[in-house]
Amino acid sequence: MNIAGNFIATAGRLPEKPFLVAPNGSIFTYSQILSRARRFATLLASRGARPGDRVILTFPNSVDYLCAYLGALFLDCTVLIVDHRSRPAHLEYVRDNCQVSLWAAPGERTEFGHIPGLVVFPSDLDRIPEMPMKRLCSGNNPLALIMYTSGATGIPKGVCLSHDNLQHTIRSITQWARIDEDDRELTTLSLAHLFGLAHTHIYWTLGGTLFLEERLKDIPRILEKISRERITSFPGTPGGFKIIIDKFADLFATHARGLKYIIVNSAPMAREYIGKILDLLPETRFYMYYGLTEASRSSCICYNDHRDKLETVGRPTPGSEIRVGTPSSPLVQETGEILIRGPHLTSGYWGLDSTPYFNKGWFRTGDLGSMDSDGFLTWKGRLKEQINIDGLKLTPMEVETVLMEHAGVLDCAVVGAPDEMTGESVVAFIVPRGVPDKRLEIDIRKFCKSRLEIFKVPTKIVFIEEIPRTDTGKSMRISLKDRLFP
Repeated sequence: MNIAGNFIATAGRLPEKPFLVAPNGSIFTYSQILSRARRFATLLASRGARPGDRVILTFPNSVDYLCAYLGALFLDCTVLIVDHRSRPAHLEYVRDNCQVSLWAAPGERTEFGHIPGLVVFPSDLDRIPEMPMKRLCSGNNPLALIMYTSGATGIPKGVCLSHDNLQHTIRSITQWARIDEDDRELTTLSLAHLFGLAHTHIYWTLGGTLFLEERLKDIPRILEKISRERITSFPGTPGGFKIIIDKFADLFATHARGLKYIIVNSAPMAREYIGKILDLLPETRFYMYYGLTEASRSSCICYNDHRDKLETVGRPTPGSEIRVGTPSSPLVQETGEILIRGPHLTSGYWGLDSTPYFNKGWFRTGDLGSMDSDGFLTWKGRLKEQINIDGLKLTPMEVETVLMEHAGVLDCAVVGAPDEMTGESVVAFIVPRGVPDKRLEIDIRKFCKSRLEIFKVPTKIVFIEEIPRTDTGKSMRISLKDRLFP
């Protein structure tokens, strides 16, 4: 079933209930969003879009964006979401790779002017007639989304996600996070990525209310809004919560005490910060999950219930299966590649032979992990990010975890650099808490030697002002490596 059909059912059941609240406070009910989305579907159809066609959307978080998204799904198009901050070259790549004729945006942009097929979201949408209900969600196109990977380790690949994939994810998250129609979520997550977008699917399926924000700006205002609007859900990245805890812990404890749950994803979270959130909000359920665009929400953990497993990303979610190693010889208490299987799993990549990415029906994630005897998974990093020191292998995360325990380290990222003698060496980029000097560098190296095997100790420490990260909080290691060889 088309996931937009879930929205139609909810709009029929709760027409006057608020679905979206814009950053400026404007409230839009389910019936109002249904009307606007139907009008946008008419606009797309007038430009030649038909069921099965692929349409690019590139918007910031906004009510108009979600109306455009629903409108394209109503028309049974396959949606390709491109982050509105992307460069024209990336949009062109996606457009050419998927043979897209139409792309929609909130307005014209000079640097994108040479790309044909633009559909501007109209300011006078009300003048466009609503597409008849009988023409919505015909069920002729099983492919809902093509989400492009960041391309950090190569050419971006289009991950194909069916409506069935997304429906399973909706049911799974609803079950383990215990979400219901009374929940009110404030999201600062980019809805160009599956973390935030999947929450949108859940809320429009259940009948909840979403408060939209464009990124984590003016944190005191957002925290005050959480208490004033009786928000029950506040998802985020480890990096975002780290900023909140470091700078606004008291405000967070005051204004967020009414939260029913928090969900964190996209990067590992330091044990120290997990503990701080649990202490600050003892009545709030605190979840971490592990997944990829190709296999969203594959494992999860509620830290409140498993304080002895804070270094893990939990056990498989309902319907998901996870193994470490190979399908026939799974590893326990040993590190290997993480394999995933289940109804949430992508069928493959658009236009690519996806055979190398699967092993007997199991998806090869390219991630390293270990499974303990209780079935809890610990994420160890990316297979391609392994550092090989004269045959001895380590992951950046092993070193980063130790570095973050040092009082003088505010943030860090570790990379491997070429070395004539050993093949590679460990380089640590560190954001210091104060003004760095040689004594701090020596102390950090001594600290590492007391906690790590000698080959894992950084041979070079580079102090920088900020670790470059994606908007989902992941370290941009390629960018850091480039700094070593200007």
